[in-house]
Amino acid sequence: MDMKQDISQIRRIYTALSLHYVDGLTQAQIAERTGQSHSTVNRLIKLGHEMGMVEIIVRSPFQDHLALERELAEISGLREVVIEATTSDNAEAVLARVGLAAADLLISKVRPGQSVCISGGKGVTACAAGLRNAHHVPELTVVPATGLVQGRHYTDVNHVAATMARAFDGRSIQMLSPMFAETEAQHAMICEMRTVSRVLEQARSADIAVVGIGGLRQKATSYFDLHRDVPEEEETLFASGAVAELLAQVLNRDGEVTDFPRNRLVVAMSPQDLANVPTSIGVAAGREKSEAICAVVRGGYINTLVTDEITAREVLKRLRGEE
Repeated sequence: MDMKQDISQIRRIYTALSLHYVDGLTQAQIAERTGQSHSTVNRLIKLGHEMGMVEIIVRSPFQDHLALERELAEISGLREVVIEATTSDNAEAVLARVGLAAADLLISKVRPGQSVCISGGKGVTACAAGLRNAHHVPELTVVPATGLVQGRHYTDVNHVAATMARAFDGRSIQMLSPMFAETEAQHAMICEMRTVSRVLEQARSADIAVVGIGGLRQKATSYFDLHRDVPEEEETLFASGAVAELLAQVLNRDGEVTDFPRNRLVVAMSPQDLANVPTSIGVAAGREKSEAICAVVRGGYINTLVTDEITAREVLKRLRGEE
C-alpha cells in the first residue's frame, strides 16, 4: 500500500492498531466501537503490519495529530475525535478541509438501509460538499433534524439534505416547516402537523447524526442568519448565559438549554434527542468555536467531533480549565 494514500485511510488503520495493541481491545470490540465489520478491522490491522506501522509500538505518519485526537477523546469523554491540520489562516479553507474530514468519516460509517439526520449550517454544508468519494449506499435516507430558513444554501436544511443524499445515491426527506414559529401556540400547532412530526420522528430514530456547532459570543455561527429578529434580541440572548448553538437552540457553558424565549419556538429535534442517536457527529472549525464545542461536549449531546488542530488544542485547554 502506498504510504501517500489519503489521511483518512491511514487514520483508520492507526486507530485500529492503537485500539488493538495499546488499549488491548479484541477485533470484535474494535468493530463494535468503530462501527466497522470484523473483517474490515482485520484487514486494517493487516495493512498496518504491511506498512511497517507496528513494531513494539504503533507508529503513524500523523503521530502528533492522532495523539492529540486520543488525548482530547480521553479528557472529553467523546468516543471519537478527528482532527484536520490547520494549514491556512483562511477560515473558509480550514472549514473546507474539516468538511472533507467529516465527509470521509461519514463515508466510513454509513451502511445500507440506515438513516442520517442533519442540521443546516456551514460545517454540515462543508461535509456534504466534501462527499466527492462517496459510494452508492442502498436505501440510505437523509433527514432534516430542524426546520429551514430559505435564502442561504447553508441554512436551507432541505438543500443540504438533498446534496448529501445525492452523493450516496440515496433519498432525502423534505422538512415543510420554518425554523422558528412566531408564537408558542403556533409552535405547538406546527409540531402537531403530521408532515412535520413525521420528519422529526424520523430524525430522532436516525442511525447517524451530523450537526454543526455555533459559537455565539464571537458570532461564529449562522444562528444570527436564522430569523430577522435574532440580531435585535442579543441582549436577552446573552443575558440567558448563552455561549453555544446546537440545532438552533442556545446552550450555556455547561451545555444546558437556556431560558432564552426563542428556544421555545424552535422547530427541531432537541439536543437530548441528539444525544440518543447512536453516532452523533459534531462538525466545527475555528478557534472562536472552542467555547461552544466545550459546552456541547459538557452537555453530552455528541459522541464524535471533527475539527481542526488549532481549535482542538483550544478546546483541550478549556476542558482542562486552562483558558
